[in-house]
Amino acid sequence: MLTAAGFTVEDERTLTVEIEGGRGDAIGRYAHGSLQRIRGVAAPALSPEDLIALDELLDAGSPNGLLRRDDLAVRTERTVWAARRT
Repeated sequence: MLTAAGFTVEDERTLTVEIEGGRGDAIGRYAHGSLQRIRGVAAPALSPEDLIALDELLDAGSPNGLLRRDDLAVRTERTVWAARRT
């Protein structure tokens, strides 16, 4: 897509992020924000039971909510490109 947009790709790298749980509230906020964004798109495809479970995870007041958990971890990959306009 970059080439089609008139760029020359100079380099490409995949960054791997792995953060284990117990490192503060940031992991819970990250998980909450990610699932909250996904919920709107995924909701029509979820069963009523799965939607209830997801909403409970997103409920900041729930004892089972993501923001109260201490067993979360972040594992993700991102690919980045360095490109210049041709």
